[in-house]
Amino acid sequence: MSRENGADRREYNIAVMVVLALETVTPLGSMAVWRDGHGTVRPGAGVSPHAARLPGEWLGALSDAGVGIDDVDRLAVVCGPGSFTGVRIGMASAQGLALTRGWAVAAVPTLDAMAECWRAVHVGGAARMVVACLDGMRGEVFARDFYFDGQFLVAQGPPVVAVPEALTWPTGHGGLSLVGSGAVRYGARWACVSDDIADVPEPIAAGAARLAAGAEWPQLPPHALQPLYVRRPDVELARERGRPVGS
Repeated sequence: MSRENGADRREYNIAVMVVLALETVTPLGSMAVWRDGHGTVRPGAGVSPHAARLPGEWLGALSDAGVGIDDVDRLAVVCGPGSFTGVRIGMASAQGLALTRGWAVAAVPTLDAMAECWRAVHVGGAARMVVACLDGMRGEVFARDFYFDGQFLVAQGPPVVAVPEALTWPTGHGGLSLVGSGAVRYGARWACVSDDIADVPEPIAAGAARLAAGAEWPQLPPHALQPLYVRRPDVELARERGRPVGS
């Protein structure tokens, strides 16, 4: 489904295992545990920074699912795009935990996890195009197109970042669903092109956990994890302009 940190997948081959998934790319964040085909999700509290909530939220999510850290077979982290600081915290936290436990890590792009959340509640529906659309702040959105055939999703291109007016919409495959915080924020502008505009139906970590449980999703050694920023960080842009960030 993703070609950056995963392979295009025509099947969801869910293994019997325990997957712990971490998402820190949105302000609230979320944790999920996938256990033998069933998911337990814990949205982030949002009252303190992500770094202050970890690893306590890991342990809370595992406790909610009735498992311990030693029961985990696979670790997943949402690797971006999203908040630059959030992406870095999530990746560093996943690397640290994986190194101490000797685990490989599944890196799941944000937009793929969002699209999977949509897919999970629309299986059996009509074929259509789906655009995962995350509010990128600064008047921009992160977006990625997927084709939904009624059961599976297939990515139609790489993720992009653009101002809402610059996005183009896939056509010719039935209806068009726009899903995510970006879709909600700018949905009034897009009502003429989409018959389904809604936020992600569950915390993003839930979609990441299901994807990571698939036998075909790549598992990487901790040192090989790479963030998927899509947009260049502010500090790099400011450095090129020769002035401090925020000036």
